[in-house]
Amino acid sequence: MNRIEKILEYFKKNAINCENKAVRTIDIANIFEIQRTDASAELNKLVKQGVLEKCGSKPVLYYLSDIKKEKKCISFTNIIGSNGSIKAQIDLAKAAISYPPHGLHTLICGESGVGKSLLAESMANYAKELWGKEKNIPFITFSCADYADNAQLLVSQLFGYVKGAFTGATEEHEGVLDRAQGGILFLDEIHRLPPTGQELLFILIDKGFYRRLGETKTEHKSNVMIIGATSENVDSSLLLTFKRRIPVQINLPSIMQRPIDERLKLIMHFFNQEAIRLNYPIYIEGKVVDLLLKYNCPANIGELKNDIVLCCAKGYLKLQAYNKKQLEITMSDLPNRIFTHLKYQTILDSTINQILQTGIFIEPNKDQKFIDNDGYGIDFYKYIDRKIENYRQLRMSDTEISNQVKVDLDQYFQVVMKSLNKNRESDIPTSIIEKDIWETANVLLEDAAIMFNRIYNRNILTALAWHLQQFKERVISGRVVYNTNLENIRKRYKREFTYVSNKIQYISDKLKVDVSLDELGFLAMFFIHDISKINEEKIGILVVAHGRSTAQNLAEVTNNLLGTEHIKAYNIPLNQNNTKTISDLTREIKKIDNGKGVVLLVDMGFLVTMEKILFIETGINVRIIPNVTTALVLEAGRQILTNENIELDEVIDNIYTTYDEYVATVRNQLTKDVKLENITNDEKKSILLICISGFGVAEKIRDILIENIPEINSFDLITAGINDNIENIYAKEKNNLCLVIGSVDPELPIIPFINIGDLFLPEGLNKVRNIITEKNEMLDLCIDKKFNSLYVVLREQISKFVKSLTPDEIAQVCEKMILKIVNIFFVDKIEQDTIVRLYLHLACMCDRINSKEALLEPEWSEDIRKNRKEEYILLNNIINSCINKINLSVPSGEIYYLLNSLPKIKDKVK
Repeated sequence: MNRIEKILEYFKKNAINCENKAVRTIDIANIFEIQRTDASAELNKLVKQGVLEKCGSKPVLYYLSDIKKEKKCISFTNIIGSNGSIKAQIDLAKAAISYPPHGLHTLICGESGVGKSLLAESMANYAKELWGKEKNIPFITFSCADYADNAQLLVSQLFGYVKGAFTGATEEHEGVLDRAQGGILFLDEIHRLPPTGQELLFILIDKGFYRRLGETKTEHKSNVMIIGATSENVDSSLLLTFKRRIPVQINLPSIMQRPIDERLKLIMHFFNQEAIRLNYPIYIEGKVVDLLLKYNCPANIGELKNDIVLCCAKGYLKLQAYNKKQLEITMSDLPNRIFTHLKYQTILDSTINQILQTGIFIEPNKDQKFIDNDGYGIDFYKYIDRKIENYRQLRMSDTEISNQVKVDLDQYFQVVMKSLNKNRESDIPTSIIEKDIWETANVLLEDAAIMFNRIYNRNILTALAWHLQQFKERVISGRVVYNTNLENIRKRYKREFTYVSNKIQYISDKLKVDVSLDELGFLAMFFIHDISKINEEKIGILVVAHGRSTAQNLAEVTNNLLGTEHIKAYNIPLNQNNTKTISDLTREIKKIDNGKGVVLLVDMGFLVTMEKILFIETGINVRIIPNVTTALVLEAGRQILTNENIELDEVIDNIYTTYDEYVATVRNQLTKDVKLENITNDEKKSILLICISGFGVAEKIRDILIENIPEINSFDLITAGINDNIENIYAKEKNNLCLVIGSVDPELPIIPFINIGDLFLPEGLNKVRNIITEKNEMLDLCIDKKFNSLYVVLREQISKFVKSLTPDEIAQVCEKMILKIVNIFFVDKIEQDTIVRLYLHLACMCDRINSKEALLEPEWSEDIRKNRKEEYILLNNIINSCINKINLSVPSGEIYYLLNSLPKIKDKVK
């Protein structure tokens, strides 16, 4: 309990509720042993809040207000944890707002998604409760990130500018500070404010005035409270002189720092929101609640909310498909990413443990207060309804509908999220846009098409409608629209600007909001280009393969490597008949065709002969390339995405030519290596033994080898100590040297290494035997050369998978680990696809470990310990010997998952 609360408690406890019982300031100062000025400040705060009343003049007396008049603060009650883990932060926020005369400037710190903007809005609402008895209190939000690349533009928007301040400044312009006078200015991502802007702000804080850009004499008085928000380290991102001038700093915890009961409340709150939206009860399986409680959301509360919306959307799909009366959220509805971000913890609360056993049943409660609206206007559920209706018209079974819509829903969610994050044109389904807004956009484009004699396609229509909806929500929320390029747009696109200016009344009536001049500038940009000016459409690419996820994996890997989403996939169930396959492919080809034809990359069977059939069914030019691999998909994607105005047959020729050259290059390299081996075959081969002393132990190694592998007698055994010049030995023996055995890996190029300890395992001796009998010699010598071109591509794209390590260091470690793993686990051969999957798995593993998010031991780890114990030890040694070069240590959970993806050694060594 803080001091002001103790003072209020004193009044209540002693029933000081009328003038006859009123007390003086000095009385409170003596009772609480504080300065008289401090007592006066606290008492006046309580008066301002309406809790106390005062009477008299000299001395002033204080007493409790009539209980009926006592105001209750409601601004922060809608924040979960306001009386729990973040009570101290809420109290600090209240104190900052209450401090006379205009509050204390405040900095809110915390990771992305912890609720910084929500706290700032709640502080503004609290200010209206305290300050706004007779006047309107402005709350202006300004995102410093929007102008971070142009410091002068940012400063001019913040402080305003005068005529002639810079080129294009033809008239005086108010800044954000002008609009925030008498209220609160919320500077989001304040760390993006350049040093110049920070210096101007601390002058404003110190002196109480500011100047617009270009002014030298005029001073504008400031009466504004500043709230800043940052997700960065304030010590490194803000100037010390600026940071010192912000007296209040509030640090918000991440979601995993919140107590488990608050996390449960957040989960129940978001599910309750969806229950109200749908007007259906929701049952959440206990295991789902357990995983959501342990979910270490990278983007905190914001990401948790999005994931729960997706769960409910999938549950709604099942409800519609199977005519259920309630949503049922099960493990299968959880997004896959949740399983890779779990943080184990023991839950001792008996009430919560009971919930984890029985689950939660939530009924719509329309009287419940909410933390915040979703802010997106997205309606997944209408989209699902429409999809289900379409599939029912196609007479699909309930199971087929459920499976198909689930795929559609995942794709749809990704499209919407990307459009929100990247703010780019996307063909978003109309069900997420209000009907009136969609119709308004349609009318605007139809009239513009006639006026300008242009053709506008669906992409432009969707982009315009989406923009109008975002604009309407922005205005309703009180955020101001600014267009820094307005004057340039008015001059350069005069016809389009005049057109939207004439439509301003129509737009205002339809959207029921006022349309500013700045917004007209944005709207004009949608009418500039017709369909002929849009980026040229590309030839479609569809990967088709048998199995549950073969095609999808190939497409995902290639899309990630090329930084695109252009490559689509279709997986053929092994028991599916050909008629169904042709029907599905017909639909897929029509969906992805952009008028230039489609390339099908297929694996085997009757797929190779379907070109003519698919052309008859679709009317679309289709070309089929068989024997699909990752390298082939990469080449197809590269040819189609990087060549403009290329025709279908031309691109097929290019793909075949380039891919054949690649195969020929690999084959020729292998042949050269074979010839080299044949030349040196007549010479006696050698094995290098590296020991601490160079002798003694080497003789013991010789005995072990001869006892178990008689063929070793035909080899020269060269001994060396760890201090000997290994490079000189290698230079003399490199044509004959085929193996190094020792306690330290000298890392000689293309020469395999076996640790001394491995000789005491059957797999280690088998490995030696295979190497010296040349069963897998070619693989050992050529693996780096064979996949060199693939490694080049992977190195260029690895930054998309690894966020916490540098691409160069992780690439070197991955390639070394792959060479060692291939030598042990892939005796006969290894496919290029396997190399890609292994490379990405190892890179992501290193990134997870470095980010403290390593995978925990799986439930089936006991089976691995029983059945593959020796392989586990071998793999653990391999991985840790490589990864310790970047100062990491691999936990057992990661080793189990990696080993489970590798073939058993005994399956290959017969």
